Amino acid sequence: MDTEFFQQFKTFITKNKLVSFNDKILLAVSGGADSVVMAHLFHKLGFSFSFAHVNFQLRGDESDGDEHFVRNLAHQLNVPVHVKLVDTKAFAYEHHLSTQVAARDLRYAYFDELCQENGYTRVVLGHHLNDQVETFFINLMRRSGLKGLGGMPLARNKFIRPLLFARRSEIEQYARHQGIAFRNDSSNDGDLYLRNKIRHQLVPPLEENLPGFSDALASGMNLLKDDAELIQQVVAEKKQSLFELKGEENHIQVSELKKLHPLHTWLYYLLSEFGFNSEVLQAATEAVLNSESGKLFGSRSHRMVVDRSEIIIVPLAQNQVAQTNWIDIDQTEVQFPVHLHLEEIENSPQLTIKVSNNMALFDRDKLHFPLLLRPWQQGDRFVPFGMKGSKLVSDFLIDQKISVVEKEHVFVLVSGDEIIWVVGHRAGNHSSVTEKTLKVLRVRNS
Repeated sequence: MDTEFFQQFKTFITKNKLVSFNDKILLAVSGGADSVVMAHLFHKLGFSFSFAHVNFQLRGDESDGDEHFVRNLAHQLNVPVHVKLVDTKAFAYEHHLSTQVAARDLRYAYFDELCQENGYTRVVLGHHLNDQVETFFINLMRRSGLKGLGGMPLARNKFIRPLLFARRSEIEQYARHQGIAFRNDSSNDGDLYLRNKIRHQLVPPLEENLPGFSDALASGMNLLKDDAELIQQVVAEKKQSLFELKGEENHIQVSELKKLHPLHTWLYYLLSEFGFNSEVLQAATEAVLNSESGKLFGSRSHRMVVDRSEIIIVPLAQNQVAQTNWIDIDQTEVQFPVHLHLEEIENSPQLTIKVSNNMALFDRDKLHFPLLLRPWQQGDRFVPFGMKGSKLVSDFLIDQKISVVEKEHVFVLVSGDEIIWVVGHRAGNHSSVTEKTLKVLRVRNS
């Protein structure tokens, strides 16, 4: 088995031309089974390489133990090692990111930094077949297009993933048979994160009832990836005729968009580079087809205005970015610009929750993610819970006797283009819980 696994690895990187002996190689080593086995395989093949390790300081002594382990492994294999200590939680707070996204951004930024400083031509990542399958379901839940459903690329720019052919169990079995020690990440044990839920609850029954499921899905993902690349080429050509750049704004004529079918798919490929997700683009599609005017949508970096005659894509100014945050579908906490806790619960006749101004309940399935958390603005309207007609937020704040100073610290939570909560003051009627609600999203302001 061990010899077979090694030969599979050797054949895989050779067939796909992932790396050569002329490359200057950087291995991303966390201390887990995948990256440690990868290091031993590269060493066995005779490659020269260096290690890169990021201590995210998220698991206390365990994180420090990982760093110590990686340093010892580098000494054992006689390879150089680069280590960076980062304050992930502070970075996440400062840049309004989830902890997972912050860790990923810090990691890749460090790799880029090392490549620039040391001339590395290949950065080797330890993702394997199970990671790929989990990524498919994560992107499916987020309503991704073909590009997302195609999963992680085998090679992109300097980054390569030579273990995508192998299952986690095969990698760990190779480690045991070869006497290779590795670290276990305790954060992978629970089901707090969506990836862990998929790993522990969704994939095992599929594998049990459909033998070979993961291999078949991985093959299908490769086909989807090829389709996505072909579509991107067609879209790139169409962009040249559709987009008109005016300063920093991109303008697209609605009359030209209406000639494209299916429009939602076209908009996904035309506009996803600006950070708009599938749900936002579906709402934008309906606005275009219904000739609606003045519809406003947002992403982490851009604002989109849908008017009767054109769509305008505007980059957010730095001060706007600093005062806004986006809440993803699986996020449980927001620390900036106000502190929110989010919890998904099942609805039932027995469910009784005392609602206050600092807590709001929403029908989870009616929400359009990501939710936008931003300061209220003049002209904002919402339908206060219990009322039928809309009301200006400015008038609502006056009625509530909110002082001028306090108004500067009032934020609204937005789903699609509907304000669903004036945070800490009043929920809106939009996406409210009814007897037909299956899943409730409870949001608390603390």
